[in-house]
Amino acid sequence: MEVQELLKERMGEDFFLYSITLTPERDTPERLAKYAEAIGAGPGWTYLTGRPEDIQLLRKTLGFYYPDDPALDSELSQHLGFLLMGNDPHGWWGTVPCTAAARHIYNLITWMAPGSRGLL
Repeated sequence: MEVQELLKERMGEDFFLYSITLTPERDTPERLAKYAEAIGAGPGWTYLTGRPEDIQLLRKTLGFYYPDDPALDSELSQHLGFLLMGNDPHGWWGTVPCTAAARHIYNLITWMAPGSRGLL
């Protein structure tokens, strides 16, 4: 929530946040919409769900899984929240733990912002 507040009016224009459930069989679009409203997710922040096999494919495509340990990968309590960020025209991509300080996340996101030259 702090990152959303720091990005303010640029949310939904220059910056978009997508939260993807790891439990799509439980997290329906309606349930996620209620959760997003309850925590104050604003414009530009979308909560996503889908078929379990599609969520798994997305996780693997984005690199958010344990390829060498399927048992560990299947244990949801072992999954860390990461923010994948990028500026596709520049080919800049990176991740940061969601538990990092909001100011740190904000600095990394704005460093990759459209129009940024990558300077801190």
